[in-house]
Amino acid sequence: MTMIDTSDSRFPKAVAIADLAGQWLKCRNSEGRKAYGVPSQRTAGRYYLTTQTTCTCEDAQRHPATICKHSLAVQIHCARVAGKPMPASDVVDGLAQMVVDRNPVLDMVRHPDGEISWTRHEHADGSVTHLPDHAALAQRYTDIFARFNGD
Repeated sequence: MTMIDTSDSRFPKAVAIADLAGQWLKCRNSEGRKAYGVPSQRTAGRYYLTTQTTCTCEDAQRHPATICKHSLAVQIHCARVAGKPMPASDVVDGLAQMVVDRNPVLDMVRHPDGEISWTRHEHADGSVTHLPDHAALAQRYTDIFARFNGD
């Protein structure tokens, strides 16, 4: 049984890749094991030959002791196909990591009853992150560029 490490920083990306499994190429590797042609997220038309433990991507070649996001995506896909859904807490933890990675202005709050809500992000100093005043920001950029143009 393959264990999926949901605390891995690549987990949110792997979930996004696994969600597109219907677009993967289905094939077999040289040993006859089931493999997938997983599309590159950076280069259109490029596919990596990927199994649950191996991948032909650059990351897997550079770091053979760790699993890449493509192989992790295949593990997630295989678990889904086998009818072994990921626990909801793992999915929520993955979503929380995605939110952290995107430098949020909102924090996700998990309530004891399982409900999820969002609150404004509070900094350590007690201040709250606010969305920018776009008109004021636009005026500030106009003022900055005016200095460069000699206006």
